[in-house]
Amino acid sequence: MFSEDVGLLPQDSFKSLLQRYVGKADKFHIMAKVLWDDMNQGEYSTALEVDILRFNGGLFANAEAILLNEEQLLMLINAARADWRDVEPAIFGTLLERALEPRERHKLGPHYTPRAYVERLVMPTVIEPLRHDWENVKAAAVQLARRGDEAAALAEVRRFHQDLCAVSVLDPACGYGNFLYVTMEHMKRLEGEVLDLAESLGQDQYFLEMDQHTVDPHQFLGLEINLRAVPITELVLWIGYLQWHFKTRGKALPAEPVLKNFKNIRCQDALLDYADTELVQDKKGKPITRWDGRTT
Repeated sequence: MFSEDVGLLPQDSFKSLLQRYVGKADKFHIMAKVLWDDMNQGEYSTALEVDILRFNGGLFANAEAILLNEEQLLMLINAARADWRDVEPAIFGTLLERALEPRERHKLGPHYTPRAYVERLVMPTVIEPLRHDWENVKAAAVQLARRGDEAAALAEVRRFHQDLCAVSVLDPACGYGNFLYVTMEHMKRLEGEVLDLAESLGQDQYFLEMDQHTVDPHQFLGLEINLRAVPITELVLWIGYLQWHFKTRGKALPAEPVLKNFKNIRCQDALLDYADTELVQDKKGKPITRWDGRTT
């Protein structure tokens, strides 16, 4: 729905697909799986019957669709009527958190952190140092421009932008990616200021090739022990990134594949690392088990 509302999929194509299966909701998951495969490959979509972009990026590589009943399909149709362009990406982690059983929630400890709390950490550790450097660069660039040396001024701005695009941010227990998303959003806002100054100085081809030179999700690294949280974090980062893309570049479509499989979010323990797991066995070679209150 987000892809359709921002123009990555043809307008109303997904809504029309949903409407076609009213009264036969138990068949929709079959065509949904076809659509996910089409989005993974790109070109002509047999599900939507139009040409589409290649999304790729791993999100649709092994995608499965779940069986829906009529009530669920109608809820999905109703949701599709909303405008998802400015959706808050952090809500996806919150939705999964609420879907967890109390026992699993207690074990994993997932919790939505309000934006104000996130910024109390992100601003002094990441954003303020970057902005301090930017203020120095901006002052130097403006001074050079006043002397008539706009080429040197633009070179200063370019160097800062390259440094900004090389910054890596790691969250060793990233959960659903809220800290990484907020950090990326602030860095994209700073990047916008850099590009505005570059434009006033007569930007060159470097700044027109923004698909090769831009702050993007590959810079935001996460470790998370919850397997289900990993794709959600990737989704949160990509939605946030694409929102900024369309805010700053209008209707210009991103380069294909739309999503890139940077493998920047990994499912692993941040403290322990091991090459393999091995079952503990008794003297007869049978695995040793224990009862945790619900399962063995």
